[in-house]
Amino acid sequence: MVVGQKASGRHRALSRWQLPAFTRLPDPDPCPLSADQDVCNLLVHGDDDTVAVAGLAEKRLSLIDLGAGSATTPIDGEVESVAMAGRLLAVTGTEVKIVDWLTGESVWHPDQPDRHEPDSPTPLITLHPSGKSFAIGGWGNAVVELYSLSAGEVTASLAGSSPRLRWLGFSPDGRYLLAITPKTGAVTVWRTGETDPHLPEVFGSMDYTAAAFHPDGEHCAMGMWSGYLGLHRLSDGVEVETKEAHSSGLNALGFTPDGKTLFTGGDDGKLLAWQVLD
Repeated sequence: MVVGQKASGRHRALSRWQLPAFTRLPDPDPCPLSADQDVCNLLVHGDDDTVAVAGLAEKRLSLIDLGAGSATTPIDGEVESVAMAGRLLAVTGTEVKIVDWLTGESVWHPDQPDRHEPDSPTPLITLHPSGKSFAIGGWGNAVVELYSLSAGEVTASLAGSSPRLRWLGFSPDGRYLLAITPKTGAVTVWRTGETDPHLPEVFGSMDYTAAAFHPDGEHCAMGMWSGYLGLHRLSDGVEVETKEAHSSGLNALGFTPDGKTLFTGGDDGKLLAWQVLD
């Protein structure tokens, strides 16, 4: 597991750990983030040993191959968000596009490159686990659009979204799509094949800032700025577990592949591990 953090005199912005014992491993080398001053702002685990990272100071995206000990910069310009599925890499920021990160080939980009004006909201892209479609939202309109990658065309427009988004993601099995609105923290959930929100009276009243899907695709962990942690069953919206996890700002979550442990990171400087769904 790779953990992103604020660099200090004793710690680099990236560290690596062996699970389940949580034993410290040699830090990723090379580390593309500034060794003594940067903060890891984006960290996405791809397949195998590939990790995508970007910092607050160094906003260029780097792909680290942990096995080979190498790093590449497949995207020009600054990156605000990133998603990965197999060889597909989706980014928003200076550019909005999807590429094959192994070959550098462009897979999709907007028909109107100037649609993303300098003062407009930065959209978010999430890739379907199948690698055949993707969702994009937060581009200033109140819908999330589903695209076919092969055709490059919109296949559905999902209602009930916010014009700006903080988080957007598919469940591991692709049954659900979840979005979080900045500032209010309202959550919107859509089920596959439906264009209207799922249980808006339940999820729309929530106030979360970060999320992570459980590997079973049926549960989702969400965190608040207060440090509160809730684990929800998506089919009926029931909150099955709650924890006062951090004293402030729970803004990073991630499950182990077996789904037995949930890691949370907060503004209180703590990385915590929780046993869930026992």
